[in-house]
Formats: sequence, structure tokens, C-alpha cells
Amino acid sequence: MNFTKVKRFMPIIIGVVLLGAFIGYRIIDNIAENKIRAKNLAESNITSVQTEPVGRRDITPQMIFSAGLEPVWSADISAKVDGRIETMYVNEGDLVKAGTVVATLDGGDLAGQVMQAEGNLLAAESNFEQAQLDYNRYSELANAGAISMQVLDNARTKRDAAYGQVQNAKGSLGLVKEKEKNLNIIVPRDGVVTKRHLQAGAFVRSGTPLITVADTETLLAKTTIGESQAAGLKVGTSVEVQIDALGGKAVNGMITMISPVAQLPARTFTADVTIDNSEGILKGGMFAKVEIPVATKGQVLAVPENSIVLREDQPSVFVIAEDGRANQRLIQVGGTGGGYAEVIEGLNEGEQVVTGGQHKLRDGMKVLVGAGGDAQ
Repeated sequence: MNFTKVKRFMPIIIGVVLLGAFIGYRIIDNIAENKIRAKNLAESNITSVQTEPVGRRDITPQMIFSAGLEPVWSADISAKVDGRIETMYVNEGDLVKAGTVVATLDGGDLAGQVMQAEGNLLAAESNFEQAQLDYNRYSELANAGAISMQVLDNARTKRDAAYGQVQNAKGSLGLVKEKEKNLNIIVPRDGVVTKRHLQAGAFVRSGTPLITVADTETLLAKTTIGESQAAGLKVGTSVEVQIDALGGKAVNGMITMISPVAQLPARTFTADVTIDNSEGILKGGMFAKVEIPVATKGQVLAVPENSIVLREDQPSVFVIAEDGRANQRLIQVGGTGGGYAEVIEGLNEGEQVVTGGQHKLRDGMKVLVGAGGDAQ
């Protein structure tokens, strides 16, 4: 009876065994294929890089500051007297020399005032002359005892008062003539007209700017430096100034002023870099970068600047290990200059750092050293 039951279920048992064997085979086969695929994938993920050994070299660090170009001299040219602008002789962009008349005010009223002041002076001089003659006569009479001293004193007082009127009239005439002279607006030094504020016909008060003149043959790159950086700067140091508006064109400059007192509360200092602009290539207001060299550091451990990548805002490099993998390592950087960065801590001399292809790497990746295709 039991043998009959076993015989009846034998095909099912055999089917189950065969199915289990097939499933086991497929599992083993899939595992093997996955291993091969993983191996191939790992080999295909090998990144080609360029490397350079860590070595020692001289580095001249560069301090870079942002700056704006300004004329070495700029001034508003204004009227010294009230009046209406009769003529404007210059426009924006015109070159002017010292002593050039750039505008004239209407002087019709002043001409009459000059004539009146001249008449007042003549009258005052006439009164003084008469008072002097009277005093001289009274003086002779007093000496002869013909008049009292009080009469002589009165004559002297009148003479002195008349002299005071003469001086007052001379001052009034000089003042009016000075106003008449100031009808011509004159530039005090050479420059270029950078702004024309008013037109002919406008009425101006004394002190109102008519034009702005600047000396643009010499420009100043004004920059702000930190407290720790100021100690390394000296007046007279030659620097390089890069002008962004001219495609990064570099021009030579010289530090001509470092403010003696810090600006609070930031504790920063202002430095002026003087730049020759006799060719007129540069314009006031352009943005510039001032590169200031500091003392050369001799034979320091250094790596190319382009090998440094940031890891969580900290400088790091990829170092090639003996197993051909790139290990990312944090470093402490000192001064930079000439395309190299000083390494204070984190590397040893002779270690190979990745200089090309490092931006495609992750810590522990297998690399192929020396291929040029991905070394960017």
C-alpha cells in the first residue's frame, strides 16, 4: 500500500528535484556573471591621471587685492562769483591745460559797479587831499600860536578819517575788479574734463561746480588690506595690476601710500598703487586686481596649485598609493606663487600627487598614471 503511494508521487518528487537543481544552477551562474560584470565595471572605472612628485622649490608668494582705478587728482571747477554763464568753452573729454579759461560769466552788472567804485575812490582821494592841506595850514598856525591845539586836533582827525575813506574806496574797487576778473573760470592744472554739470545760460551761485577735471595720466589703484597683511607691505614696492576690462592685461604699478592708521572697527588699511597711464589706455572706475609679492620662501615643500581640490572647504590632494589607488589627503597650505603652493603639513617629499584628472576622482579609486586623455 505504501509502495503504491510512493510510486504514484514519484514523478512529482523527481520534478521537484529537477526544478531545485535548475534553480540552484541559475543562482550559481548569476553569481558568477555578477562577479565578472563587477570586475569589468571596476576595470572600466579606472581613471587616467597625470601626477607630479612632491618636491622642494623657491616660492615668492603673491598677495592679491581687489581695487578700483581712480584719477590721481580730480576737482570740481566752480565759479567764485554769482552770475549767469555766458559761454562754455569745453565739453566732456576735452584736454585742458593749467590756466585755460573754460567758461565766462556775464559781467554786465559788474562793469557798472567798477565805474561806481572808481568814482568813489576819486571822491575819497579828493577829500583826503583837501583834509591834508587843511591840516598843514592849521599846523603852521598852531606853531605860530594863532590857533588853539583843539583846532589842530580836529584837522588831524578829519585828515585821518579822509584817509580811511580812501582805503575803503580802494578796497571796494579791488573787490569789484576781483569779481570782474573771476568772471573767467580757469582750470588750476592740466587734466581732462570728465563731467560737464551746466550749460551756457544757467545762473550759478559762488561755489557751484561747472565742470569736473581730472588728471588721468596717472591713476591710483586704491585697495583695502588687512591688519596682518599691512606689515608685509612697503612704500616703493613694485607690483603688478591686472585690469579685468582689458582681458586681464597686466600693467606695472608702485605702492605710494599706506594709511598710517587703521580704519575701525574692521582694522583695515588703505593702500594706493600709482600707475602710469600716459598712453590713456586705462579709465577711471575700472576694476583691477593688485598682485603684491612678499619675501621669497626658499626650498619649501610644494605642489602645483592645480593639484589642490577642496574637501569640505579644506584643501586636499590625491596621493597615489602603492596599490595604484588615489587616496585623498588633507593638507595645510602656506604661501602660493608661480603656480605652486607651499605645503606646511600633510605630505612627504617624493610622494606622487595627481595634477590632472583629480576632479573626476573619489577617495580610493583605481587610477592609471601617465595617460593624457583625462588629465584635465
